[in-house]
Formats: sequence, structure tokens, C-alpha cells
Amino acid sequence: MTNKICIGTGLVSLDILIRRGEEQAVSYKVGGTCGNVMMILAYMGWESYPVARLNGSDNSRMMLEDMTRYGVHTDFVSTKDDGATPVIIQHNIVDKDGNPTHKFEFKGNKGGFFLDYKPVTKKEAMRVVESLEFEPTVFFFDRVNPATVAMAEHFKERKTMVYFEPSSMKGNWTQFEKCVVGSDIVKFSNQRLPDVSFADKYRDKLFIQTLGSKGLQFNLFGNGWVVIPAIPNLDVVDTSGAGDWTTATLLDEMVNADIIELKDLTVTMVKELLEKAQVKGAESCSYEGARGMMEKIR
Repeated sequence: MTNKICIGTGLVSLDILIRRGEEQAVSYKVGGTCGNVMMILAYMGWESYPVARLNGSDNSRMMLEDMTRYGVHTDFVSTKDDGATPVIIQHNIVDKDGNPTHKFEFKGNKGGFFLDYKPVTKKEAMRVVESLEFEPTVFFFDRVNPATVAMAEHFKERKTMVYFEPSSMKGNWTQFEKCVVGSDIVKFSNQRLPDVSFADKYRDKLFIQTLGSKGLQFNLFGNGWVVIPAIPNLDVVDTSGAGDWTTATLLDEMVNADIIELKDLTVTMVKELLEKAQVKGAESCSYEGARGMMEKIR
């Protein structure tokens, strides 16, 4: 079987979960898109190596303890003074129709409400990739910056599967486009990236757009968009993290099927793989917290 090794960089935060009507936090866990995917993959038996630029605060200490608990490798997690530890507070609430939902609050390390995030520098990113004594199966990233552009290009050249999950198209379009070019799989939300026209000119990638309660759609090699309806869940507790479980499950199922190159995929295969991934994403909604399912069935 193909090795299961993932290197990832991007948003790795401390997620603090607070229930409706309560002031005390329920949990303190590694979160953020990249953080969740790396933690879930480790839970699924992968060798997981996040590359992050944290600081030496108590928040970063809690994150390192959570990573260690699940066997995540912290070799490339920096905790120097020039870093920052993003903190995201998730308030689980109920909407006006009685449905469970949530809202996020960002907390800066020195006060204020903003996402205190510092990407890995390009120099440090290159030091990491040049020091590797193994070939990763997947490189995952969710932020656009000089370091991720360089890492995506490096791993693409090495024939590593590159998975890009952008949070938006805001910022430097040139860098964003370089990230897309350097990727094999690009997954994004219709809420953050509603316009899929940018994908039209590519014929060598798998694009996935999540559609919320309507499911998702995908486009393999420019052959047109295929819609997959959502998997129903009658016991929804918390929808946060469902997309991250979908991503991790897709990668795991691909490697389980010994698919390590995009050219080995067909539209039928992608549909089957994504349906399995959606099942796991839907199942995760029955547990509290983005990674709550890891605790319940650990």
C-alpha cells in the first residue's frame, strides 16, 4: 500500500469551543482548516507533519499537547517569539428556526479581535522541504503566500499530490493563480468562492466546490461540473469541521485505492470517492466541535 504521509501548512489555530448559554469553554483543541485536516489524517493513521509558525504562549503549548496526543509530528512547528498563535472562539448557538449553528470570534494574542496569524516564511519553508528524508504522499495548504507558492511548486515537481483549499481569492491574484497551477486538487466553498469560471482554463486538475446543504460539485480535467447531493443527517449537533472531514476522508480513500496520481482518476471514481467522503463529513455533524468525532470513537 502507498505510504500515508502528509505535510501541510496554513491556518493552524487553537479552537476554543463554547456552548450556548455557557461561559466556560468546553474544549481547547487544534483547529483551523490545515490544523483540522492534519489532526484528522493522523487519527486515520497517517504520518502528519504540520508546518506552522506559532509562538511560545500557553495557547501554543496546549496545541502542541493536542498534536502529540494524536501522534502528529511537531518537527516543523516553530514556537519562537517572531511567530503568532491564532485563536478562534466558536460559539455554538441555535438560530431563529431552532437549528444548531455557530459563530466564530477571533482573539489576538495581545488583545483585540482579529486573526493573529503569521505564515511560515519562504526561507523557512525551503529549509523544511530540503531537510526532508522522506517523500510525502500529499502536500496540503490553505493560504496563499510566497512560502506556499514555493512549497507547492517544489512538491509538484517531485510528483507529490498537491491539495489546495483556499479560503478566498482575496489578495494577490498572481500568487493565487500560481497556487492553482502548482496544485492537483483545488477545493473551495461556494460561499467564499462562488464564481467557478477561473477553473475553466485548466485541464489537468480536480476542482471541488462545496455547496453547503446542497452537497458539492466537482470538475475533473475540465469535463464539466458534476453535482453530488448532500448526505442527510437527522441528528445535526455541529456542522463545523464537516468540510475538513470530507477532505481528509477523500485523501485517505484515494491512497487506500492506491491512487497517488491524478491521471489515474475517472469521473466515476471521483464521484464514488467523494460520496464516501461526504458520508464521513455528514457523520461528523452529529458531534460537538470540528473534531468531536475523534473523541467519541477514539
